[in-house]
Order: sequence, then C-alpha cells, then structure tokens
Amino acid sequence: MKKLLIIIVIISTSIVTGQTKRDSLNVLYKNYFELLKTKEKLDTIVFKVKNFEELMRSNNQIIQKFSDAELFGLKNQLEQRRKKIINTTEFVFASNASLNAIKQLDATSDYLTQISSLNNPENSDLGFSLSIEITKIIEQEIIKGNRKINGVKKKKFLLFVNNIINSPLAEKITSAIPVVSSIKSVVNLVMANALNGNDVSIDDVVELKKSLKVYLEHYEGLARSQTEFEQNLNNLDIRKEGLVLLLTQYTTERSNTLNPNEISEKDKKLSLTNVINKYYTKSIVQQRVDKIINAKPLDYNNHLTNKNLIFPNYALNQAKFIRDEIESLSKEYISIFTTYQSALKKVLEKSKEIGDKNKIDTKIFELEAKLLAVQVTFDDNLNIYNLNSKFKTLMEY
Repeated sequence: MKKLLIIIVIISTSIVTGQTKRDSLNVLYKNYFELLKTKEKLDTIVFKVKNFEELMRSNNQIIQKFSDAELFGLKNQLEQRRKKIINTTEFVFASNASLNAIKQLDATSDYLTQISSLNNPENSDLGFSLSIEITKIIEQEIIKGNRKINGVKKKKFLLFVNNIINSPLAEKITSAIPVVSSIKSVVNLVMANALNGNDVSIDDVVELKKSLKVYLEHYEGLARSQTEFEQNLNNLDIRKEGLVLLLTQYTTERSNTLNPNEISEKDKKLSLTNVINKYYTKSIVQQRVDKIINAKPLDYNNHLTNKNLIFPNYALNQAKFIRDEIESLSKEYISIFTTYQSALKKVLEKSKEIGDKNKIDTKIFELEAKLLAVQVTFDDNLNIYNLNSKFKTLMEY
C-alpha cells in the first residue's frame, strides 16, 4: 500500500509538469484511490490478523467435524480460488498486450509522414510548391523585370529568398512552424531592401504581404492543427504511462502474494512485458498454486486460509478499473486522430484557392484512407474483445 502511494506521488511530481497534465492524471487516479480505500479495509481483515497461525490450527480442528456436503463446498471454494489466481495471469497478459498496442499507435509513420510532407516547401502534392510560388510572387511584385534591386542582382536576391524558404531547419522539422517563419523572413528581407533603396516601395511590400497571406494562412493552419494534435496526445500519454505503472503494481501484488518478495526492487528496471514473462505467466502461476495445493490435496480449509492463496475481492475491482481505463484510452486516442484529420481537411479545403482542387481532394482521400488503415491495425493489435473475454472469465464464480 505504501509503495503504491509512493509511486503515485513520484508520478505526480516528476511526470506531470503542468496543470493540464495534472488534471489528465487525476482522471486516472480519482477512482483508483477509492479502490485503495476499499483495499485498506480488506487488508485489515485479511492480512492483519495477528494470530494467523493460531487461526489456522483452530480451523484445522473444526474441519474434522465438517460433513461431506460442507467439505464439498470448501473444495468448490478452493477450486474457484485457484481459477481466479491463475486466470488473473491471462487478464494481465491481455491488458499488457492492449497497452502495448496503445504505445505502438505512435508508430503510425505512413499516415503521419503523409502529413509532414505537406510542410515541405518543395512539396507539390496540393498543386503548388511554396518555393516556386514565392519566387513567382517576388518576381511579379518586387523585381518587376529589373535586373537588379537596389544594386543587388536579381539572381542573387532570389537565391537569398530560396535559401530562407528551403533552409535545412525547415526540411528536417516536420512541423509547419519553420515554414511560417520562413515566409515572414522573406517579407522582412524585402522590407529591409525597401528601406535601403528606391527600387522597392512600401506599396510593393504591401502587395507582397497580400499575395503571401493565403500561403501564410495555409501553413499556420497546418501548424495549429499539429500543435493541438500533439498537445492532446501528450495529455493522454500521461494517463497511459500512469496506467502502465498501475498494471505493473497490480501484477506485482498478485505475484508477491503467491510467492512473497519474488518481484523485487531490481525488477523495476524491467519492462512490464519482461516482468510477466519472467514471473507471471499462466504456467508459472499454475505450477506454484498446484504445488501448494497438492502438498495436502484434501486440506481445503488450510488452503483457503493460506495467505499465499488469498485472492481479495478488491483485486477484481482493480481489474475492472484497469480494463475500463484501457478501453477508454483507446477510444480517446482514435478520437484525437479523427479530430486531427478533420482539422487538416478544413485547412486543405480552404487552400483550394491556391492549389489544384483535384489534387487536394486526392490528398484528403489518401489521408482518410491511411487513417482508416491506422484504426483497423490499432483495433486488431488492441484486441479489446480478448481483453473483455479474459476479464469476464476472471469475474466468473
């Protein structure tokens, strides 16, 4: 109990760095704290009996007086206990697999690569290339057929403009923000030129700004959509990381109840998948449970009071909480991607005035098709059906 509270405090202080993130994590832990209150009460009843050995001896004396019907009832109880302890391993395995699927959603490279390519100034998927369009606008609004601008050769001036738009920074970063900065830098370059000579007037600068406005709005729209998308993902990542820690703690509690202190501090460096494979597979747990029971196969009462075979009711509540949270997180992740796609579509629709309508429609269709592929793959890997099936089996009596 104390260890779990320490873990939660560490999460709250080290991972959560803003009010929004705190609120996001609080969503995860609010109900879980209620479970801990129940757990504490049950701990008091089940684990804090001072004279546990004495209680067991007393029960062993009483069992001799039981009828066959009562012994049959105890046998059934023990079998149910055994099933729950073993079936919990399959629930944990399915939960971890679903969480791994949520983690892998970040690796939707095909879909996100398509979007990031739109931020490349030389990309012409929408029927225009920013590099080419700005060169045309500069020639029309500023150069106007002159060989030089305030003593600077046309070719050299355009090389400066081209270098600003196609800087290495803008090529490497997938965000549209560098492109927005590049467009503004071109305007600043022309303004500086206007101040240093007579070849470029203020009116020329005003016309340049008007011509570039629609391109600026396009890339600002892409940047705004991407920023909101990343912020929403970051908020869910906090809950995802917290849920991984809760499932790890749940696995540790159940494993260490059966075999005290088996999962130790040194195992904290392992991933949950490795912890499960090393200590908490179905075969490992089944062998250990059966070894305890088979040592005295008819001593049902002794086994039912054996602290290593305890399976408290709050463990079922914890399992339900974990299952519900995984399902909720998966839906929210897909919702964020869908919202992102909708925002991108609005930006692209508005940009038909500067691009090729047919190409833009084709790009929208491609993005929607790739997002659908992401959703299908995600659902397959998430396998909520399997998680719910394992949970249902765990809850059976």
